[in-house]
Order: sequence, then C-alpha cells, then structure tokens
Amino acid sequence: MTARLERRLRAAFGGRVVVVTGASRGIGAAAARMLGAAGARVVLLARDAEALEELASGIRAAGGDAATVPLELRDATATAETAHRILAEHGAPALVLANAGHSIRRTARDSAGRAHDVQRTVAANYTGHAALLLELLPAMRASGRGRVVVSSTAALAVPAPGWSAYVASKAALERWIRDVDAETRPEGVTFGAVRLPLVRTAMSAPTAAYREARAMSADRAARMLLVAALGRRRLVQAWWVGLVGFAATLAPGLAERVGRRWQRRLAAAQEAG
Repeated sequence: MTARLERRLRAAFGGRVVVVTGASRGIGAAAARMLGAAGARVVLLARDAEALEELASGIRAAGGDAATVPLELRDATATAETAHRILAEHGAPALVLANAGHSIRRTARDSAGRAHDVQRTVAANYTGHAALLLELLPAMRASGRGRVVVSSTAALAVPAPGWSAYVASKAALERWIRDVDAETRPEGVTFGAVRLPLVRTAMSAPTAAYREARAMSADRAARMLLVAALGRRRLVQAWWVGLVGFAATLAPGLAERVGRRWQRRLAAAQEAG
C-alpha cells in the first residue's frame, strides 16, 4: 500500500467500522490489513475462524483494531443474525467490502444432476451478501453515509463457457446493487462493483491453465477495491475490460468462438494436470 492510499483511507475510514467478507485469505485478507493499517475498526467475516483470528491478531499487533465473526454466508438465518450482532457490538459500518465468493468451472453438460452447484454458488456470491446487506442498510441509511463495494468479475464482459454458475451469480449481485443504489444514493449510501480480471489466489489455483496465465496479485486487487471504496462510482473496471465488452457486443459470434476455444484449452490443461 502506498503512503498516499494509506492517508486517503485514514481520512475516510480511520476510527470507523468497516466490514470485510471473505476476509480469511486472498483479496479480503489483503484489504483488511490495509484498512487496519489505516486506522479502521475492521470486522472480519469468513468461514475459517482460525484463519480469521490469525489475521486479526496480526492487525492488532501492528496497532490496528480488528474483530472476527465466523460466518457461512450460505446460511441466510446466520447471516441476518451476524448483521444484527455487528450493529449491536460495533454500530453502522462506514464501508462493507462484499468480497467473499465461490468459484466453479463446470459445463452445462457436466452439470446434469448437479443443480446444487448452482445453488451453492449463487448463495455464496449473491444471496448471502444480499441477506447481510439488507440487515445492515437501515442503520447505514439512518447514519446518512456509507459505501458498499462488491468484488465482481471481468468475465461478465464476454461469453464464458464453463463458468455459467459463477458469472451468473456475479451478474445477479451487480444487478441487485445497481437497483438498491438507486434507492439509497440520495440518502448518502452508495454501491459500486469492481470487475476484477484473473487474480492469483487460492480460488484460481485449482484451474491448471491459470497457473501460467497472467494474473493480478491479491494485494493489487485489494487496492482496486479500496480505491473504489474511496469514490462513488457504480462500476469500476480496467479500460481494456470495457473495450473487450464493447467488441463482444459488436461481434458476438466471434466472442463465442473465442470463449469456446478458451474453454477447450482449460479442459486440456486440467486433464494434463
């Protein structure tokens, strides 16, 4: 993290409550460390209680303030209860980084009899965050200010054969926050989505073809989310993501052929191990 970014984060969130989902590793952990270093009161959410406490201990050792709340986002009842606990113990958050996610690569042909894959992916990436935010939003709206930033994917710009469940769940979350933002923006609470390219994390590691592909580091992705948190834009993405999306709109057939070719390459790399 640069000194300039730290100063900006401190000015915006120093002493204020920030909630980070998927905080136990990767992008979420990197963002939480940066926010802790900038003086935010970080509330860490993820399934892995041990990893959360290790991260929180590191933030505290560096002089920061961190609390942990183990949570399975797929459990709507537990998620709502967690939101109420956050409000009771910490107050309305100034920022929510909705970063937790579940990725799956499986073609529609291979998904026959596996509807649960879609349900689990949608619950982790979309409905879980919606359940959390619906309970946090009244307090955020009452405070008159707040920001929600969701981690999305650049794959939304192009056809992505084999990733239908994952990309659809991200699209659903993007659409949901777009409509909710139209309600809350006049009250000072804004939403933004960051369409990240491939990021080198434990989530991408199982896909063999990605191991040699060009990818962003978790720290750099975390910085993208935090820069978005400092602004008010509804959508943040690299310039080339927008360009690729525009090209795919102009030439959908070509985009689909490229997508199928990439899917075959991924399948071959996975079989090779």
